[in-house]
Amino acid sequence: MEGRLLQEQYFIRIFEKYRSPVYAYIQSVTGDAYAAEELTQELFIKLWNKKDHWEKIELMDQYIRRMAHNACMTWFRKLALDEKLLLTVKSRQRLESNNVENHLDYKEAQQHIKDALSTLSPQRRKAFELSRQQGLRLNEVAEAMGISFYTANHHLRAALSQIREYLVKRVGDKNLLLFILLIVN
Repeated sequence: MEGRLLQEQYFIRIFEKYRSPVYAYIQSVTGDAYAAEELTQELFIKLWNKKDHWEKIELMDQYIRRMAHNACMTWFRKLALDEKLLLTVKSRQRLESNNVENHLDYKEAQQHIKDALSTLSPQRRKAFELSRQQGLRLNEVAEAMGISFYTANHHLRAALSQIREYLVKRVGDKNLLLFILLIVN
């Protein structure tokens, strides 16, 4: 109990000392006040979650600076991925809005994907949904599922393989199959 109280007091001192500089650094790198606020909060949450390892950290200020830098780089990678996804979705929407048949194919594709997902084990399905539908990176999938990176990788690869196998057996139209596989991957 006393150890936890000391950890909390130490954390409060760290938070009060570094919150403003971390926020200023992140805002200067990202150019986005909202992102700076979110990333600063996430950084200190991660730091608190690593409280059992604080004694191994020799230079806390350098450690926090590295965390801030890494948070910015992750934010930029996610932003780039979101931009790529947005462009892909817009492209697909243009194609779909121009052709009723494509719209029907898309609905049929979504149903085939839903059917394929229903055949997966809960772990494989969750790994797939976190990765492909929520856009999480593999290490984020592992963290969200509370499993190792390698186990998450195994579940995702197995899910993709099982989905492909299911779709190849069940979808007769080769163009529709190709379209579905593009959506899934």
